[in-house]
Amino acid sequence: MKYIKELHRLKIFHKKEVTALTNDKNVAKEILRRYKKQGLISQIRRDLYAVTDLASQVSLASKFEIAGDITPSSYLSYHTALEYHGLAHQVFYEIYISSKESFKSFDYEGITYTFCRSKSEEGVINPKTDSLVRVTDLERTVLDCINRIDLSGGLEELVQCLAIITYIDENKLSAYLHHFDKQILYQKAGFILGYFQKEMKLSNAFFETCRSKIGKSTRYLTDVHESNTYFKEWKLCAPANILSFLEQGGGEYV
Repeated sequence: MKYIKELHRLKIFHKKEVTALTNDKNVAKEILRRYKKQGLISQIRRDLYAVTDLASQVSLASKFEIAGDITPSSYLSYHTALEYHGLAHQVFYEIYISSKESFKSFDYEGITYTFCRSKSEEGVINPKTDSLVRVTDLERTVLDCINRIDLSGGLEELVQCLAIITYIDENKLSAYLHHFDKQILYQKAGFILGYFQKEMKLSNAFFETCRSKIGKSTRYLTDVHESNTYFKEWKLCAPANILSFLEQGGGEYV
């Protein structure tokens, strides 16, 4: 039992870390086998473990902490990042994890951990209060979700989340938009955030910049059936009034 205290300090660990503690691969393998059998640790996936609560046999690591240790570059993204930032309107039992290294999506303790390809680490932070967590900051999260509405829980969920935000850093938004340099993202961001300009305290200059980048192409915010109204200012087809989602309320847990 002499290693269990150190494993509790780590909370989440790989086999190589146990090997480093014991200086012997065979001893490490035996410790993992024995601790797992005794219910002291739980195997999350092939080479990832977490210490468990002896009473409940549930991992002591949160789903956010587990997500941050799946690969060297993994971080919370899309709707999961919204949830981490306290903005999610619905609780999802699926965690979106962006990573440069691919991994096969898996289930653990009733949660599905889903791989998303990381496009950039711009705006990925390690919160001071959660040393084991990596997550996109608020501004990157908002733009990611606008870019991939399907991964934000859908347009209704996204609108519900954005309505909670009382301030967002305009300079960061502009920097990330410039970094990704996508015409359609300027269109979508300008259109959607325009509904929340006053609440988020965004300047007119921000929207003027977005308008200057949209080009000549007409795009759809969502699918062609839902996005049935043309907004000339943004050269975008979208639902007639996305704020109507705020009046509907409710929604099932996913």
